[in-house]
Amino acid sequence: MRTIMATGALALLLLAAPAAAFHGYGASMNAQLEARAYGHFLAGYLDYREGNLDGALESYRKALKYAGDEPEILYETANVLVKKGRLPEAREELEKALAADEGHTRSRYLLAGIFAASGEREKALAEYERVVKDEPDNEEAYLHIATLLAERGEFPKAEEVLDGLIARSPDSYLAYYYRGRVRASRKKFEEALADYDKVLSIVPGFDAALLESGAVLEILGRNAEAEERYNRALHAEPDNQFVRERLGRLLIREKKIDQAVGQYEEIKKFSAANPDIRTKLGLLYLDRDRFDDAINEFTFVLASDPGNAQVRFFLGTAYEEKGAVKEAEESFRKVPENAPAHREAMLHLAMILSRQKKSDEAIEIVRKLRKNSPGDVELMIFLAGQLEEAKRYDEALAVATEATGKAPENPAAWFALGVVQDKLGKLDQVIAAMEKVIALDPKHATALNYLGYTFADRNMRLPEAAKLVRRALEIRPDDGYFLDSLAWVHFREGDYPHAEEELRHALKLVPDDPVILEHLGDVLRAQGKDEEAAAVFGKAIDKGHEKPDEVRAKIRSLRKAQPAGK
Repeated sequence: MRTIMATGALALLLLAAPAAAFHGYGASMNAQLEARAYGHFLAGYLDYREGNLDGALESYRKALKYAGDEPEILYETANVLVKKGRLPEAREELEKALAADEGHTRSRYLLAGIFAASGEREKALAEYERVVKDEPDNEEAYLHIATLLAERGEFPKAEEVLDGLIARSPDSYLAYYYRGRVRASRKKFEEALADYDKVLSIVPGFDAALLESGAVLEILGRNAEAEERYNRALHAEPDNQFVRERLGRLLIREKKIDQAVGQYEEIKKFSAANPDIRTKLGLLYLDRDRFDDAINEFTFVLASDPGNAQVRFFLGTAYEEKGAVKEAEESFRKVPENAPAHREAMLHLAMILSRQKKSDEAIEIVRKLRKNSPGDVELMIFLAGQLEEAKRYDEALAVATEATGKAPENPAAWFALGVVQDKLGKLDQVIAAMEKVIALDPKHATALNYLGYTFADRNMRLPEAAKLVRRALEIRPDDGYFLDSLAWVHFREGDYPHAEEELRHALKLVPDDPVILEHLGDVLRAQGKDEEAAAVFGKAIDKGHEKPDEVRAKIRSLRKAQPAGK
């Protein structure tokens, strides 16, 4: 009853309106027709408010039977049709409204929006320009004009329109926001940032301005400020996954991996089924050596998408890093041959097999890859390394030589050739190859160290050896193997205390390395510390020295040298 009474009261108010309420047509309508038009119009209005679009459309159609082409009713009819996605019909109604009254700005504005949505940008632009001509204070029309100009790539014109709007409405935060976007598109980043800052001074929590100004700050290299903007946006809207992911990517670039993990774990709470998020989180876990967590993420993705070869490769890598060799090998073998990740998966598999002393199988895998890519220099270098580890030096030499011929400016190819020539005892060629590497890449730390150690091991060109190894240490100061090389230079120079100091430092960086332990034993023996030297030699054997018999001979030599009774 209350609803009926309220409806009746509203109808009375409408009926009490001047006869010209419907664009002046009421003056020539008899009272009965006008009342019916108002009644149906009111019913349509109420249906629309309650979300009953079909009812509203039916009522507006009935109203038009009594009111003719009344622009207001035609506009409301078109508005309902737009909501229902029936744009061509809405367009017809609006064109009727404008034919009846070309100054009916609401209809023109809606028609412009339909043109824009239909891709008819020129028509949309013309209609919006007519709107601002009729209504100079229509802010939204200016924004639409600027947007359409920007979509056409006419950024200077778009910026000019927004300049005019800001001059007219200096507190329009949307005008500053859109001008910031246009300026950012023109790579005028400092000016764009100033506009975004103006927006935020008017509406501090405007998330779009926080997000886009953060992106501009990233471009300007001001990552700490960008991070602050993203955090402000998250404070206002903690569940905004897009902002969290933007912040997560920034944290990854800043190498703040633990914080990035936190962001992606938050995203996961709201997007647990999103394979992209789970994959990224798995990679972050992998980076932090959280192998079981990484395996869980990759396994989840593969449960719903078993054919995802890239994630299958990531899973194999996680198992490999964890030391689960069997599972890693199984994962890599499942990466299909036509997948982009197949090549890398097979190279990882080859390395696993090589470590298991299954050199022939490892080499065969790489040779098979080469059949499909015979000119791939990286595969040549990898195969040369595999053959060298298998002590198939002549084959390794042929492949490494092929690589240097194919890519004479590739330092890695020359390095591989030098290592093989070293195993073949070709000292002059080793030196030439390593010098070639250094000439191509003066910061190739491994080549600098290799050549320095080569000189030290052969007790030749010791001042040059020291310079080479020190250059390597400038690039990688915490490399235990480089410190071992420097210690060996000191040993050859007879500077045993410094040699011992460097070797003990090296063992802190590379604990229990059998070769470094052997070198420490040699240095201790040279200083007459025979008992400690024998213990260190024994430890080198226990830790898997490749030539245990040679190390045992040193222990026997020490024991023979001891005075009787000791």
